[in-house]
Amino acid sequence: MSLTGLGGVGKTRLALRVAWDVRRLFPDGVWLVELAGLDDEGLVPQAAVTALGIQDQSTQWTPETVAGRVGDGRLLLVFDNCEHVLQSVAITAAILLKRCPQLRILTTTRQPLGIAGEHILTVSALNCPSDDTIVPPASLLAYEAVSLFVERAKAVVPDFTLDERTGPAVNAICRRLDGIPLAIELAAFGLRVLSPEQILQRLNDRFGFLTAGNRAALPRHRTLHALIDWRFDLCSDAERMVWARASVFAKHFDLAAAEAVCSGDAPTETDVLTAIAGLVDKSILIREERDGHVRFQLLETIRQYGQEVLRRMGEEERLRRRHRDWCLGLVEKMRRDWFGPDQATLFAEMRLNHANIRTALEFCLREPGEVYTGMRIADALRDYWRISGLISEGRHWCNRLLERDAKASPSRLRLLLTASYLALQQSDLATAVELLGEGRRLSWGLGDEIGQLLVRILEAFVATLQNDFPAAVAAGEQVVDGLRKSGDIHWFSTALIILGVASSLLADSARTSDHCNELLDLCRTHGEKWRRSTALWGLGVEAWRKGDTSRATRLQRESLAMQRDFTDYYTTGLCVEALAWIATSERRSEQAARFFGLADTIRREAGLPLLIYFNEYHDRCQRQIRRSLGEPRYGKFFEQGANVPLQEAIGYALGERRRTNSQATKEPTASLSPREREIADLVAQGMSNKQIANDLVISPRTAEAHVENILVKLGFTARAQIAAWVSAQREGNAQ
Repeated sequence: MSLTGLGGVGKTRLALRVAWDVRRLFPDGVWLVELAGLDDEGLVPQAAVTALGIQDQSTQWTPETVAGRVGDGRLLLVFDNCEHVLQSVAITAAILLKRCPQLRILTTTRQPLGIAGEHILTVSALNCPSDDTIVPPASLLAYEAVSLFVERAKAVVPDFTLDERTGPAVNAICRRLDGIPLAIELAAFGLRVLSPEQILQRLNDRFGFLTAGNRAALPRHRTLHALIDWRFDLCSDAERMVWARASVFAKHFDLAAAEAVCSGDAPTETDVLTAIAGLVDKSILIREERDGHVRFQLLETIRQYGQEVLRRMGEEERLRRRHRDWCLGLVEKMRRDWFGPDQATLFAEMRLNHANIRTALEFCLREPGEVYTGMRIADALRDYWRISGLISEGRHWCNRLLERDAKASPSRLRLLLTASYLALQQSDLATAVELLGEGRRLSWGLGDEIGQLLVRILEAFVATLQNDFPAAVAAGEQVVDGLRKSGDIHWFSTALIILGVASSLLADSARTSDHCNELLDLCRTHGEKWRRSTALWGLGVEAWRKGDTSRATRLQRESLAMQRDFTDYYTTGLCVEALAWIATSERRSEQAARFFGLADTIRREAGLPLLIYFNEYHDRCQRQIRRSLGEPRYGKFFEQGANVPLQEAIGYALGERRRTNSQATKEPTASLSPREREIADLVAQGMSNKQIANDLVISPRTAEAHVENILVKLGFTARAQIAAWVSAQREGNAQ
């Protein structure tokens, strides 16, 4: 089903409410695919995968491969804001519906997808009195548009009432705005500084200018535009400038980003802070707080208006280039500081700004002469693509950038190597070898000695995947000293891992320990965690091979504990598999079977060839456990491990207790933000959304959104459950 209608009519809100109401019909979940910040149609399948929480790092995502993962799942996908990527959404939806018989799709779009089986529902504006109807103030609340205006008005002016004076003005305002919800909400916020009569007068002036006095000729999309024009005029010069400039951000941004992109000769950074506060106060910007960090967002309709203003000012290209430069600085800072103690923070920051990075890369592809900057951005994100589970997207950007400009350059060489590395992570040997061939020729043509070393270490990676471990060690040993001296710690650490794995598979314990210990010392010196977890895994496997199962267990557990800040399911899977081998050696057959089950879940869910090097160890240990337990008992314990959700894999492997649903309602949950905890307390006091909004000086719509988020996070369906949960929390704290 497609919900169609003009911007601001409430399509997204209706879709979310429908999704919430029907969630029990879909045992495999209801999933929101947000497309507003997506400019590249080729990434629609990736957006769906991200929304579904699929952590598969080995698959290149197309509509067909997404359909393969959804399969017979009974789930609802909500594609929101489809109009700017309509063709890709239409193709994706058509293939998904054809191949996934129990899948249902709900879209919000300004125009239908135009595919077979699509049901179209036009979302109408709110009803309001007709022009020739005289309605007493007491009866006006029966009309949806007037009721919404009054509700929002009370959030701004708590003692606002409809009477003989305000009623006719509110009635006229709602008629002028054609019952468009967003327009009505924006108008109601004007009561901070104007009376209803003054708001009406300004709207009359605006509409008269647009239509030359012909009220009947005003289309609804122009109604909304006129209303936003009026709200724009109410802003200060600095606020208007920041509104327009902030429209280049794809989705969320923080104050530091706004100061970097939106400031200049006017406004200054100080002015930007004041303007941001003013725009939040005027409900133009939405303020969100996550883990103590405040970010801001423009609603899509408001953002599009800002972009129009920027174009009229002739500032769009300059601001998009400034936004691109900010993104470049962000990723190069991450690359510079990545191998250090701030790794987890940098990773989290990059996840928050992922939509902005996409926008910057799209700009680099679209604008002449910008492709090399795009290459620098994509190359700097090499490790980010790997550990965020976005290898397919990373390859997508690398391929587009390499196709865009084939001129020989150091930037192209580095991106060829990154593209080859990502292809090898997905065991795509044919593509990796082709990219390496061009990289080899280009490195010699440019006389780039470091580039030549990187080509050789990737050739060692290729040899490892081909099970030619002697060739892998030989190629790696030829260049590891050069990489050690090069100062490129990222590629040097990669070389140590490749050499460590290949040496282990040759049963060369001394060389394996040397490489893994060198990597471990390097990581400890710099305070790095991600590569350190890999070094610990390698040393743990060697300890197991030598029969020191106690040390092997300690090293694997230490490795797992370091992976909590990332989504590197590849290394997590390797550690769990190693724990299964260790448990086998210690004759803990039931636990070994559970670990084999968990490793199998990681392999299936994350789409990773976890055992590509170690099939012999896996098969030998699994046969031993099957004989020890017998098939029925082995299947029972294997299933216990296999049923552990991917997100709980590390905790389960470390022996932490899994919380039941009942425990989750009794124990404090860190997933609620401080604001959500505050609102939960007010719900427990019996307050309605309107009362909460008045108490906290927020809009009822914001209060309602917070309450819905609390229900989702706690797994509840009613406000009474929130109240009971708060009461249980208080009793627990008292005890």
